[in-house]
Amino acid sequence: MGEVIQAFKKSRVLSLGLLMLILALVLSAVASFVVEDKVYSQSGELGPGEYTLGNESFESKYLYPNRTLVLTSNNATLLVSSGENHSYNLTGQLVLYPNERPDVVVYNGSVSYTYRVKALDYPYSDLSIPALILAVVGSVFLWVGYAKALRDVREGRKDEKS
Repeated sequence: MGEVIQAFKKSRVLSLGLLMLILALVLSAVASFVVEDKVYSQSGELGPGEYTLGNESFESKYLYPNRTLVLTSNNATLLVSSGENHSYNLTGQLVLYPNERPDVVVYNGSVSYTYRVKALDYPYSDLSIPALILAVVGSVFLWVGYAKALRDVREGRKDEKS
């Protein structure tokens, strides 16, 4: 163990590589930090017509949106499309989990709806790029420093034999 500590003390490249790897680890941990979930909610009453629910700027800004659409009606015929088209003769309540912003076409009747989107926010995700660069450069420095330390140890043993 003493030889390892001496190798780090002698070789600045080895020490710098280890420092870069530790800094990269810290930066990557900070980059994966999730701030509280962001929530967007919209509700209202839909009469006959075509509607696109949601907020495009909110849903494209955050990652992994979790969408929930709750439709309630006494008697309505409607079409809901979010990737796939589904027709419903709605009496009561219907809960859907669309993959993208839903388009609702109400043919007759009225529909009450609640549309809620919950998304994750990674505000420090840009730190992952410098973390990757530091990790790669730090690994190279460690390998170069390790090879140099091994060469110095071999040369030291040759000098002792002579």
